[in-house]
Amino acid sequence: MAKIDNYLRSNLKLKHLQLLVTLDEMRHIGKAASFLNVTQPAVSKTLADFEDGLNIKLFERSTRGMIPTRAGVTLLKHAKTILNEIASARDELVAISEGRDTSISIGILPSISLSLFPKFVSTISNDNIIASISAKEGSSDALLALLRAGEVDVAIGNLSDKPLGLEFKTKHLYKDPIVIVAKSAHPLFQKEQINWADLSNYPMVLAPVFASTRTIIEEFLLNKKVNLSKRYLESLSTLTNIGVLQETEAIGFLSKQLADYFKKSGVIDIIPLEMENIYIDIGLIWYAERKLTPSQSNIISILEDTAYKNMVLNG
Repeated sequence: MAKIDNYLRSNLKLKHLQLLVTLDEMRHIGKAASFLNVTQPAVSKTLADFEDGLNIKLFERSTRGMIPTRAGVTLLKHAKTILNEIASARDELVAISEGRDTSISIGILPSISLSLFPKFVSTISNDNIIASISAKEGSSDALLALLRAGEVDVAIGNLSDKPLGLEFKTKHLYKDPIVIVAKSAHPLFQKEQINWADLSNYPMVLAPVFASTRTIIEEFLLNKKVNLSKRYLESLSTLTNIGVLQETEAIGFLSKQLADYFKKSGVIDIIPLEMENIYIDIGLIWYAERKLTPSQSNIISILEDTAYKNMVLNG
């Protein structure tokens, strides 16, 4: 084992892995030599050195040509993975050096997962832009942590939260009001007029205490003399919250764009009580010291344009 470990750490070269894969595909030393543009003796010597270094037989000669042994099959599996990863790294590095890198990772709030972000992806697709986009959903604090760790290039977060550190840059996109919602068949919608006091009679679906909107919503309700129910669910999951609202008589709090989306499908309805000046200030956040490629900047410009059109469309 020590010999194998030492050889793989100190003597293994890419040419060994390339030869291994080529021999497996060609099953013939002469054909492998021709493909690699080297002599047959060179192929034989490289293979022999490789096997001697590992002290393991990798190929057997037979009437069907060069057949990988069990050890050869095992090593081939990893060799192909390594070579594919190196090829991907090469392509990404070339793209970066030529300023045409189109891979971008975006952190998003749950409130835009069914509103702005799908429209943005649709725009990218309709414009035939070749881009690899990774989306990671989380709370505002979680998105900042992802930015610090370099796991996302830019985040679409809530700018109305506490001031961000100097390491971040921001750009405002739009304000999305918070509205009160319940299932379409909720008893409240049977009343001729709904009052704030009526909310005290029902359980609630709330964002977790660490979410930027939780304290603001609670303070607003207390000012309206709403008795906050001890029966509540804390969740940032859009699907979980909507599911609970559908199955119970709980009331919830969603961004207007998200509420409009589910209202159109008849899943929920908006309770006609206005939460004055309670909104999510949606904006772009990125790490100041981390430079974006020209292509990434172009994609972000498309995101900004999509946000503007979405804001105009939704008033």
